[in-house]
Amino acid sequence: MFTREILLKNRVPVLYLKKKDTLFREDQIALNLYYLTEGEIRIFNSDSDGKEFLINKVNGHQFLGEPPFLLSERYPANAVIASESAEIFSFSQSLYKKFMLENPEILFEFTKEVAKKAYDKTLRLKSIVHQCPHERILNFLNIHKRNIGIEPDEKTIIDVTRKEMANSTGLAIETVIRTVKKMEREQKIQLINHKIYY
Repeated sequence: MFTREILLKNRVPVLYLKKKDTLFREDQIALNLYYLTEGEIRIFNSDSDGKEFLINKVNGHQFLGEPPFLLSERYPANAVIASESAEIFSFSQSLYKKFMLENPEILFEFTKEVAKKAYDKTLRLKSIVHQCPHERILNFLNIHKRNIGIEPDEKTIIDVTRKEMANSTGLAIETVIRTVKKMEREQKIQLINHKIYY
């Protein structure tokens, strides 16, 4: 959505973080909106035993923390750098308002991005509530492909672990493993070097 040039030109502060650095924590007040230009960030929740539940992986040129930032609420999850390094631009409330007023075409694209994320979350919730494991996994694969810009009828390697898939679909890892094997036998997916090709 943004280029580094427009962010730098508008003097948006940039953060350079390393693997395992924390960008924000669950329940922390959302004072900043973040835009990732390089790297990968894991968004997850933790239970009282410290077990992590992956919500999403964010890759380059995506926003993080829009709803809590726009509503002046608390972040509902943790964000930790998953790649070796990450470049992240950080908007304060005042900078965000100034930037968007001066760049209305970007505000329109930003609004569409927020709507797309809300739509994806609705599909995931619907999948968890109403669908069998097979349908949940197919729904996850389709959303994942759309998020990385792959057309529905185009096949690609899905670069996620069974644990990440389990966390995102609300299934047990064992259920994901059994269902993926069954889907391969039924020729709904292929496995290449233990990775799903769909």
